[in-house]
Amino acid sequence: MRTSAFLPCSALLVHACLALGLQVERVQVDASPPRDPWVKMAGDFNKDGRLDIAIAGRSGPVVWYINPSWRRVEVGAGGWKTVAGVAVDVDGDGDCDIVPGSQVWFENPLPDGDPTAGPWKRHTISEIESHDVFAADLNGDGRMDLVSRDQSGFGHNAGNRIYLHYQQAPNRWWAQAIDCPHGEGLAPADIDRDGDTDIVIGGIWFENPGRSDAAWTQHQYTKAWTWADAKVATGDLSGDGRPDVVVAPAEYQGGSYRLAWYECPADPRAADWPERIIDQPLESVMHSLAVADMDADGRQDVITARMHQGAAPREVCIYLNPGNGGTWRKVVLSEKGSHDILVADLDGDGRPDVMGANHGGPYQPVELWLNREPSDK
Repeated sequence: MRTSAFLPCSALLVHACLALGLQVERVQVDASPPRDPWVKMAGDFNKDGRLDIAIAGRSGPVVWYINPSWRRVEVGAGGWKTVAGVAVDVDGDGDCDIVPGSQVWFENPLPDGDPTAGPWKRHTISEIESHDVFAADLNGDGRMDLVSRDQSGFGHNAGNRIYLHYQQAPNRWWAQAIDCPHGEGLAPADIDRDGDTDIVIGGIWFENPGRSDAAWTQHQYTKAWTWADAKVATGDLSGDGRPDVVVAPAEYQGGSYRLAWYECPADPRAADWPERIIDQPLESVMHSLAVADMDADGRQDVITARMHQGAAPREVCIYLNPGNGGTWRKVVLSEKGSHDILVADLDGDGRPDVMGANHGGPYQPVELWLNREPSDK
């Protein structure tokens, strides 16, 4: 049994957090996770009401950690080529399965078996490699589908297609491709607020036709964003009830760009959404991006992290939304870097927490930054 180490942030970082209305504490889930822990997911795998953590290494295995003891359970040895995954009920049996990318998924033994016994049964989805992936019922048939995109950099040259993996049955899928510009990055949102899930990448969103036999319409929401390799997230940053888009430069070491968000207008099909700068200049190693209300003020904040290969300080940080066009305030949680952070309420207190791990380098622990209620409130 692996025990968790409960470690506070440095005194300097804790003081900075408290000054901005946050109290954050670090928990080390696993000092030696699967090597190069690229894929990070969260789901209630044992149905005890708590979100657990799943990690897939670059070459395997995929494991999950039981919240709150963080005991490690091995799910499967391999079968994926991706840096992103989702935890979702694929087969509709009421429990949470593990999907590391668009090639395979692992079936939770519940409701009849024991998810803590391992390994889980592996099923094939496709042979399509992915960099980014999310799950949604794209065509309204009650079955969970997948959306994936590979990357164009680092010799992949495959980020110019988005794949829609429609589930016909848990063991039968078919893929439809949407052409897009070369690059990386992908996020879900109901941009046109018609009740189905659209697809967002850097500068463009694709309108879901609501069925699998129709074409997706492309809309360019900005020409101002020109960095192809991007992390994309969505959320209502302006507080007007419409989904806005946040974009960060994800690759490469030594590059320089900006962190920005684009405000969705009343007509989301309009071009040239207003651009709002959060921070600049920034090194283009921000392979983490999420949107959540971290300080419980009713405004959506932005969470980012720089990868281990970036120049110091390799910040994992929260940008607090000032509202009304003010200056975003940065809260630094760590200076040791992270990759593809995940934001979710992992301690069940109603406040979103941050989970992450570096994808390479000598420092690769799976760690949490728990977002506590400030004691001075």
